[in-house]
Amino acid sequence: MRWPTWHGLILLLALGQTKLEGQGTLQFNKALILTSDSGQKTVPANKVWKVESYSYSFNHWYNGYSNWGNVNWSNGTQNPCTGANSGTSNVNFYSQSQCPQANANFFINGNRINGTAFTSFPLWLPTGVVLEVFSNPCYNTVSFSVPANTPVRDNNTGAYLCGPLNATAGAVPNSPVVSILEFNIIP
Repeated sequence: MRWPTWHGLILLLALGQTKLEGQGTLQFNKALILTSDSGQKTVPANKVWKVESYSYSFNHWYNGYSNWGNVNWSNGTQNPCTGANSGTSNVNFYSQSQCPQANANFFINGNRINGTAFTSFPLWLPTGVVLEVFSNPCYNTVSFSVPANTPVRDNNTGAYLCGPLNATAGAVPNSPVVSILEFNIIP
């Protein structure tokens, strides 16, 4: 096992870490997954954390629902519920957006790290470094219900889907995920 890469060393210096401990042998201890429910976490004494990855939630929030109009089913656009190649149906549509990356936050020693700040993982963190994952939820602005066996159009992709589909106005979970391997430092 080797100590931090150049990217990790640069990160440590940028975050104000000026003291580097002498090398020892690293022994795998456990894997950790941090989310916005984890609260602040500090790298324990005689441990190092290897941050393997950071990703924010790709959850979607619904922001529109209305009548699309009549759809003529054909060989090019089949009824998604019956497979019919002929006939017409009155179809509603829904619109959705992805929760913005800005709503997901990952902090190391109080400094915000975003998904594009570091293109190279892993990040090595020594004893005493504080991590926090925080998120602001997205909000469905509409409530709607598409009954079973009812065609509906996804306005973002243009695809026709078959119900049921239900959305309730309100908060949509939007937690980033940080994957970490913890190692013991054996002198």
